[in-house]
Amino acid sequence: MTDVLRGTDFIARLPEHACAAREEAILAAVHAGHLAPVCWAPVHSQLGERRATFLVSADALRIGDAEDSVRINASARTAQRIADLLECAMLTTRLCDLVWEQASVRIPPCIGAPDAAMASTARMLEHHRRVEERVAGRTGLIENVGKHWVLTNRLADHPGRAANYGWFDPGAAHKDGQQTLWQPLGLAHNPDHVDYSQVVRLVRRRCTVDDEERDLLEVMTDPALAGLVSSEGPLRVLRLPGVPEEAWFAARLQERAEVAASK
Repeated sequence: MTDVLRGTDFIARLPEHACAAREEAILAAVHAGHLAPVCWAPVHSQLGERRATFLVSADALRIGDAEDSVRINASARTAQRIADLLECAMLTTRLCDLVWEQASVRIPPCIGAPDAAMASTARMLEHHRRVEERVAGRTGLIENVGKHWVLTNRLADHPGRAANYGWFDPGAAHKDGQQTLWQPLGLAHNPDHVDYSQVVRLVRRRCTVDDEERDLLEVMTDPALAGLVSSEGPLRVLRLPGVPEEAWFAARLQERAEVAASK
């Protein structure tokens, strides 16, 4: 049985400044099962007559237990590694748009000052508390809980970059497709960038298309289906470039592929 870890106790033990040790502590906590219970919310997509349902975390991932947990900030590199642990994938801009459009709880983005403390653990906790105040105990699919690390084909041509997107707001300064938001798709950061706004929201690998179970990565690359999850056609980038699959994860995927092939 996993020992209980209170979110506020975990945050109190983290280094105050962003560093590799802080990212490893976050990853270790997830690996040990110290995520607060995750509600996987159905997000629906339609492309012509094709219909799909994706399971997206209803909130940003939180470390702690059901009574005491904190939304974590993490680098894109750590987000990808967490996705591997949970058999998930990083979001796409289209999935982010669908989350915003279908959210049952919408709050304004909690934007703070862009200063030297943006990546501090104190700012992580402050942002979490501000989101909590605006959510005010409501449950369901929630947005804006922060900005998201996303997959995009643009990463194939920009090695060493990570892509972020989010903070939907009708009064925001930017337009990206049909969305008005503060953070249009951008590649300004490297995979190890961290700040208070970059939370971890993921989508499960297992999804349904026309009532049949599919692997999300297959849907992302299928020319006939990619539009269900992508705004830029079939995806060539299915994970953050430069982050290798853990050996155990690659072995699990191979095992699942062999089982599927035998059916």
